[in-house]
Amino acid sequence: MIRNKIYAIVEGHGEADTSKSGRRPAVTIFVARILQSLGSPGLHPNEKYPPFRISYGEFFRGDKLERAIRYHAKYADCAALLILLDMDDECPAQKAADLVTRVRSLGDLGFSAAIVCAKREYESWFLATIESIHQGQTYSGDPEAIRDAKGYLRKRYGYKPTIHQAQYTEIMDISITGQKSRSFRRMHHAIVEILEAWNNGVTIVTPQVVSRRPT
Repeated sequence: MIRNKIYAIVEGHGEADTSKSGRRPAVTIFVARILQSLGSPGLHPNEKYPPFRISYGEFFRGDKLERAIRYHAKYADCAALLILLDMDDECPAQKAADLVTRVRSLGDLGFSAAIVCAKREYESWFLATIESIHQGQTYSGDPEAIRDAKGYLRKRYGYKPTIHQAQYTEIMDISITGQKSRSFRRMHHAIVEILEAWNNGVTIVTPQVVSRRPT
């Protein structure tokens, strides 16, 4: 079987679950949109299985993350694993570095792995491009500075992650988001790195550590 799918480990229900409106999980939509923008004909998000979800605390407590990563070895089509979580008040760079060290300690996985820490939350990316989601609306502040972007969206627009996260992800302007959100640029770059590694027949852990992908 060809390794040509990107799987995901995520924190939130909105990212992991099929929405109540029947849409694909938000992270699946996100990966598909970025790959499409990059003109990738051969690498795709996993559509068959839902993203693996663990709570924020479980990312940093015990070995739940390591077990979740090893779990994906059973998928023969797994080309890469995207690990996405919200940072809230934590430092994304430091937490990502800690997670990368743990992923590296697992040795050669047979697939790539990319850590993306959203500052402060996935919903911060919606604020960065709210005009493309709610016509005529704007958000003038720094979308990554606000605490509880999810709560802001709920109060102003009736936002519910299990209903709207996938919908917003489908229609948001990712080019505007990239201009206003550094952590979204990290998300985009992670998919670029995965695609480049896949095209070159290697596996990576971001920051990059290259090894030859098994045939």
